[in-house]
Amino acid sequence: MFQSVVTNSPLRVSIVGAGATDVELAAELSRLLEVASSYGDPSLRSRLNLTVYESAPRVLAAFPPAVSESSEEQLRHIGFTVRTGTRVTAAEPDGLRLGDGSQQAADLMVWAAGVKAPDFLGKLDGIESNRSNPIIVRPTLQTQDDDTLFALGDCPTLTLAGKEHPLAPTAQVATQQARHLAKYLPAWLDGGSLPDFAFHDFGALVSLSDYNAFGTLGQFGVFRGGFIKGRFAQLSHAMLYRQHQHALHGFRKAMTLWTAERIKGFVQPKIRLS
Repeated sequence: MFQSVVTNSPLRVSIVGAGATDVELAAELSRLLEVASSYGDPSLRSRLNLTVYESAPRVLAAFPPAVSESSEEQLRHIGFTVRTGTRVTAAEPDGLRLGDGSQQAADLMVWAAGVKAPDFLGKLDGIESNRSNPIIVRPTLQTQDDDTLFALGDCPTLTLAGKEHPLAPTAQVATQQARHLAKYLPAWLDGGSLPDFAFHDFGALVSLSDYNAFGTLGQFGVFRGGFIKGRFAQLSHAMLYRQHQHALHGFRKAMTLWTAERIKGFVQPKIRLS
């Protein structure tokens, strides 16, 4: 960014992957440059040339189609290029190498195209993994060949009965798996049974900085599967983050963190200048 300011040149950014992390990063980067433009370089944001590459047919492939389509439309409205169905094979010094052999120049490259575990996992006894090396587990979250090995969160892959695709590696899934084991593992250690894990879909949210937010309400509650957007979705996303802080730190520390953030928002610049 500083090079773009000094040389008055375009800032070419390429993001590989279009999951929640990628699209939220793209929107935040755009918003950052909009704020930075008010510090002496009004044309800085207009020089941002950002492209998102995704090998799947749509962005946010793990999200419901309504969220995916709305998010892609918002990214294009901001001024970004979204290239779905495009495979990136390598990151080189001057840009990205695509599956068709062409090169796309970039000054800044961000690679966030999914989760891949270390190769050694698939070579350990009692552990079975697939191509990306996540551990294949049974519905009890135990590995295929060893009842004493458990995996949860981003680490395993689990396809529930009646589903075509494995559970997405999201915080919602990881939290529910952790609660499941915390509830039933002590009794299992004493010789009791271990029930299968059941996932409850409470919806999905993605926030595109101050521009917009989109989400669905999941399969529980009054408005099952309802689509939300705009300010209500942004507030829901913020509340979800505060709920995470509360679960992690407890009520008192979570409130302290929220208060500190509010104070910093009033007394500090919107971006770091050093």
